[in-house]
Amino acid sequence: MQESQWIREWAPLVADDKTDGGSQTLARGLRALEIVGTAESSMTVARLGEELDIHRSMAYRLVKTLELHGFIDRHASGELTLGVKLATLARSVAKTLQEAAAPELADLAARFEMTAFLATYDGDSVVTLSSSEPQNVETTVAKRPGSRHSIDRGAPGKVVRSQLDPARFPPQSFEFSQDEVIPGVASIAVPLAISGNSPAALAVIFLPQPIDREEIASALAEAAARIRRALGR
Repeated sequence: MQESQWIREWAPLVADDKTDGGSQTLARGLRALEIVGTAESSMTVARLGEELDIHRSMAYRLVKTLELHGFIDRHASGELTLGVKLATLARSVAKTLQEAAAPELADLAARFEMTAFLATYDGDSVVTLSSSEPQNVETTVAKRPGSRHSIDRGAPGKVVRSQLDPARFPPQSFEFSQDEVIPGVASIAVPLAISGNSPAALAVIFLPQPIDREEIASALAEAAARIRRALGR
């Protein structure tokens, strides 16, 4: 590699490695995970490099490192998605909550033939902790653990937002949304407020169809109540 090329590709990374007492390299890696996790369309190495404002070769090296450690998966198509390591870490966070929610999610998925999921607030966005998909259903919508979106969009986001700022966003018994996070997909969510835990939501996600929103919301609320009782809160 010519010296000028090395300087062009690596000097910014070396020079900025430590800023404000932290590691710029680590910050860039964490930012890469956030970008991949919140991408609303296919994310590639080239596009990630543009988002991070770094040379493409640096983006490849960054992705390769994250891929080797299981934090990012690079598919044959070139698309980047969050890796299984993050799902493993997520399962260790609020593990007791997820264990209490697991049977309820499975029951909801089977009853309504919709994907049921548990989401919580991570200080910035709404993150899916766990989910359950219905069995023997021809068409369903997956909700991958680790997926995230803004609290200003989607039924779970609005439920969490009302827990964070009830004065501005008065809590509702449930929230409904459609086309706000994923085009052509709808969701119903209810609060799952547990003392000592971050604001959370219990929700189902589905392709738009004639439904009884009140019935589903009531079932979600009852499941949330059972989860709280199981945790003794």
